[in-house]
Amino acid sequence: MFKRILVPLDGSRFGARALRYAAEVAQRFGAEVILTQAVVPEKLVSTTAGVAAGMGSIAATEIAAQAALEEDKRNVARAKRYLSGKVRGIRSQGIEGSYKVVVGDPAQSIMGFSKKESIDLVVMTTHGKSGLKRAIMGSVADAVIRESGKPVLVIRPQSRR
Repeated sequence: MFKRILVPLDGSRFGARALRYAAEVAQRFGAEVILTQAVVPEKLVSTTAGVAAGMGSIAATEIAAQAALEEDKRNVARAKRYLSGKVRGIRSQGIEGSYKVVVGDPAQSIMGFSKKESIDLVVMTTHGKSGLKRAIMGSVADAVIRESGKPVLVIRPQSRR
């Protein structure tokens, strides 16, 4: 039933809780677990508008763009180190595992990857925001549930009772 399980991780301790559930499903079905982390690219302030308004130079814009690119490279390298450690843990349980770092919007990256790689199940956490906070900030899990067309196992935070 499930042969390829995608586990999107955000680097948080809570996010990593999804691994336990994914590992259990993988062991029951003999499935592969694929970990992913979306790295949101650094954004530049509207550089052409700033140059046109005399607020900056083309050289300054190029320096800022280079700095953003270098920061993106560091973030990708950090994500690779994090995911490779998690994959070692998965493999130590006798589960086939791999990872992929993607650059872009987290929800869109997860959905694109799951479609491209024929993922059968997505296992992820949600931070449990609701109401106005969720409307303003959005929810990666909500977007994946609504738009991916894939089964999604969502792990919610424990209640604070």
